[in-house]
Amino acid sequence: MDNISGHIIHVFLHFVVGASLAYLFCGKAAASKVNRKVLFIFGGAAAISPDISKLYGDLLGHSIWLVPVIGLFFAACYYAFQRKITFKKAWLILSICVFSHLFIDFIGNGVAPFYPFIKTETDFFIVNRNDAVLLITLTAALIIGASTRRRRRIFLSGLILVALYLGGLSFSKLQLQQALEKKYKNENIYVMLTFPREGFKWSFMVRTDETSVDGYSPIAGLDIHIEQEMNKSGEWINVDKQ
Repeated sequence: MDNISGHIIHVFLHFVVGASLAYLFCGKAAASKVNRKVLFIFGGAAAISPDISKLYGDLLGHSIWLVPVIGLFFAACYYAFQRKITFKKAWLILSICVFSHLFIDFIGNGVAPFYPFIKTETDFFIVNRNDAVLLITLTAALIIGASTRRRRRIFLSGLILVALYLGGLSFSKLQLQQALEKKYKNENIYVMLTFPREGFKWSFMVRTDETSVDGYSPIAGLDIHIEQEMNKSGEWINVDKQ
């Protein structure tokens, strides 16, 4: 049940991002309530569409090569409903909405952007797939923006706040990685993973030729806390040290 609710929230996050981007780039074309609703629906639908192929066990929908193709499909559907913007602009905007799905997955659970030529997933893991800050900020911007005259400013403010949030997380993650590299610079690091943890912390895993450690670090700081490490016998022992 938790997995189902988590997936629904994740899909909703993609929808909100797509809807926000569609409105932001369409401008005056979204002047009326009817036009806004159509843009929200098509922008959100385009943003969640890459997951459709995943239902059939295929990652092709998450390939960057398919972004303009999916965008073209939604642009054609949108153009059948209303023609407040040119077809080329609709194609570009809805392709951006599709691409936003790949970006959210890239900073979350990973994506294989060059599938099927390169099947390896890549990521810059800085947010959990149901990140509350992203979800609340964008949903609030969408709701408030849809009910006020300064709607474009509201949408833009929401996206700017999200960009600042992601930028701060990226900086913090890179700082932690540099700190870990410095701490174990005399050892050969062959695995180093950092990923988000509840309570605004990072979890990390470091594997070297001499040691293996797991731990955490606060996002707003560089304190490195070791939770467990492997002894010479190959057994994990719980520790709590900096």
